[in-house]
Amino acid sequence: MTKTGKCILAGLIVVLGILLIAFQDAVIKIVVSALGILLIALGVIDFFNKMLTSALIKGVLGVVVILFGIFAVRAVLYLVAGALLIVGILLLYERFKSRVYCQTPWQKILAYVLPSICLAIGFLLLFNGGKSAQWVFIISGVFVVVEGGLLLIDALVGD
Repeated sequence: MTKTGKCILAGLIVVLGILLIAFQDAVIKIVVSALGILLIALGVIDFFNKMLTSALIKGVLGVVVILFGIFAVRAVLYLVAGALLIVGILLLYERFKSRVYCQTPWQKILAYVLPSICLAIGFLLLFNGGKSAQWVFIISGVFVVVEGGLLLIDALVGD
């Protein structure tokens, strides 16, 4: 990924963290609806490119994602928590397995902090996301903002 791409991704992650802090569980509905709309738009593009099977699959999947996000927010929270736990475990496993030797202490910190933050957010959402505990979303939002800031610093310093 290019330096610009990393900066944009870090900025989007910081914005997502701020939205989690400000709007708590409403962000889940917004993000899932946006993902569904994106899938429908990609389906329309595929339709105009005469890839009808792909267009149909993306369109139907987009509608299902939108409906799932509106009517099953708790299930979406559990899916997001599970995905974050899996990603965090896989990233930590990859770090330990490859024994990447970091050149600077900053790179060593980033190598292990980012997967740890994914695990922390996953645990918070998994064990408290089913309840309407606003503090879970606020703490998760703070972790997401920290992760976005670390990614931004890594993009600016690392390259």
